This record gives sequence, C-alpha cells and structure tokens, in this order.
Amino acid sequence: MDETEKSDGMAQKRDLWPLALAFVLGALVAALLLPAFQKGANPGEAPAGETEAAGTSEPLDLATTFPSWNQESTSLANLVAFVQDVTDPASPNYKEPEERIAVFDMDGTIISERAPYYLDYMLLIHRVLDDPTHEASADTVELMEEVKSYALRGEKNSDLSPRRRIAIAHEFAGMTPDEFHTYVRDFLDNEPVIGFDGMTYGGSLYKPMLEVISYLKANDFDVWMVSACEREVVRTAVAPLGIAPDHVIATDVAYATSDQGDAVAHEVTMAQGEKVVLSEPLSSDKCEYTGKVLAIAREIGREPVLAFGNSSGDYAMLNYAETSGGAGFIVIADDEVREYGNAEKAAKTSQTAADESWDTFSMRNDWATIYGEGVERTELPAVEEEVELAEAA
Repeated sequence: MDETEKSDGMAQKRDLWPLALAFVLGALVAALLLPAFQKGANPGEAPAGETEAAGTSEPLDLATTFPSWNQESTSLANLVAFVQDVTDPASPNYKEPEERIAVFDMDGTIISERAPYYLDYMLLIHRVLDDPTHEASADTVELMEEVKSYALRGEKNSDLSPRRRIAIAHEFAGMTPDEFHTYVRDFLDNEPVIGFDGMTYGGSLYKPMLEVISYLKANDFDVWMVSACEREVVRTAVAPLGIAPDHVIATDVAYATSDQGDAVAHEVTMAQGEKVVLSEPLSSDKCEYTGKVLAIAREIGREPVLAFGNSSGDYAMLNYAETSGGAGFIVIADDEVREYGNAEKAAKTSQTAADESWDTFSMRNDWATIYGEGVERTELPAVEEEVELAEAA
C-alpha cells in the first residue's frame, strides 16, 4: 500500500469516529431512560408510591413496606428520605452500619400505654389482684386496688408511683429471670386488654411502628429499646420483635443469688448450684428524661442517629439524636376513635415537636390501622358503668 492509500484510509477512519461515538452515547442514553418511560415516569423520577431504596437503584414500594400507614404521610416520607440519605455511600451524610443507632421508647411509642395503663402497672394488678397462685401483702393489695380504680377510669395518679415501684420488686422477688419471663409472657399472650375487644396485652403493639423497626433493620440499623419500664418486663415484651436482651435499656431491677441473704454481693462468692434471682428494691435511677440519654451513653457508647418517643420523658433522648445530626420522631396519641387519644395532650406534644423541629407520627392522620384487623376500642369499665347509671337515672 502506497502513502496515498494509507492517507485516504486514515481520513476515512477519522470521518467515521464521530458517528461511532454518537451511536454509543445514544445507546447508553436509551438504556438509562427506557425503564422510566416504560413505567410511565419522568426520567430520574420513581413511579407514584415508590422511592429509591437506600443505597441502591431499586425502588422502595411504600405500600408493601409500610402497609399500615397512610401512604401520603409526610412524616413517613421524611423518615424514608432520612434513611436513604444516611445509607447512601454517595451522600455526605452517609453513616457506616455501626453508626446507625436507632433508639425507641416502649410504652406509648410501640405499645399501648392506655390499655388502660402502663404495661408494668397492668402486670402488677394481675399479679396482686387476679393471680390465685400468689398471695400479695395486704398493703400491696390495697395499693393496687386504688391504682386499678384510677386505671379503669382512664386516669393516672402519679403520687402512687413510688409505692408501686416498691411493690413490683417485692411481689416478684425470688423468681429467676427465666421464671419471670415465662410469667410475663403468659400474661402478655393470654390476658385480654381492658378497653379493647380482640386483643391481648402482647398484641397491643402498634403495627405502623413495627413496620418502622423492620424497615430500619433491613437498612442495617442497630435497634435498641430505651424505656422507663422495668428492664426484665421490657426484655420479655420486645423479644418477639427480634430485639435481644442486651439491646434493652430500662429501669434496672435488683438481682441477688439464691443463697446471698443479706450479704453484700461484692463480699461473698456465689457457690455452684446457686441461681440468680430477682431482688429488691428497684434502682433509684429511673430510665427517664435525661436519665435515658445518660443510659444510652453508658450502655451503647454511641450517639443515636434516630430516636422515637411519645412523651416528655423521651424529649431528652430525641434532643440527643438531633444534637448529633440525627432525627427525632414523636408519636402523637390523637386518635379518639381507634385509641384512647387525648386531644389536649396531643396538641401540647405537637406544639413541642414543632418548637424542637421533631417529626410527628399522628395516630389519627398517619396510620391506616393501629392494631390491625379484628381489634376494636370499646369503653373502659368504670366509664361504661357511669354511663349505664346515668342512663338508668
């Protein structure tokens, strides 16, 4: 081949190069845009009801992941957006899995606290007043009858709380933790909730919040329960959610060994054959308010990225998450049809959330269901009796 032929061949290749480049670019653009057009969406936009799954190009189907939620919930969208942001390696806010700490309060946040009272109160009422195998002290019987009278009217008397804390430790002292867990599990699985039809205490879990926990776990969040309730009660209640005993922070119970007697634990040696048993009194450091923050710092050793609560006892924990660049979410008990919502308290909590820039989960507006099918709110016995007496008069 002479020089002229070589020159002509090279010129032809140079002329074809722009065409080849255009063809390749066109094919790439078509491959990227075609799936979106096939789903009826604009380029770069997920179809209605879907968002991009965290850290992937797979769409998140909200209706499948959160079937108990109203799909138009702004707060749910904010939660999903936050999770996607911190789990996206390309985001400046990306968190490694070991940094993804999520902390939840229990009563009123994932489980009913108006059924008709806190879970540990209802457990103690059952133990003292309704359990034929247990003989409680006369003082405790009198106390729990008074507590029950308030509970059945949907009211609370905080003046009774210190005595109740002493009573719950005393009436279960001597049980091994396993024996106690079995007792509590039996109560949760079999005792019908007062004020509802079709639900036991173990079933009084908020389905929308269970879906939040499952979603966070699927995105490699380390989920912890942080409650003012007694630790061993909480361990039993949340075990079906896959939350391990060592991921429960709560008000500490006292322990002893079966033959310890009045001896100080650090001055005696446990013998073979002895067992660890529940003792008394409860810890004076209740896991509430700033106590929750200090317990998280002590037991987890990392600041939470997400915090979920429902009352003033959780505000410090939500602030802890917000201060460290995370997010706080608070459940608002504003549903007076499916739950025992309190309009005055709901309005006050909502205002506090707005002032503190927390997101709110409204039971009435954000949740399509609270407890699922077959559960219906009835009326508290004392209230129902008062209505009947009024009608008879």
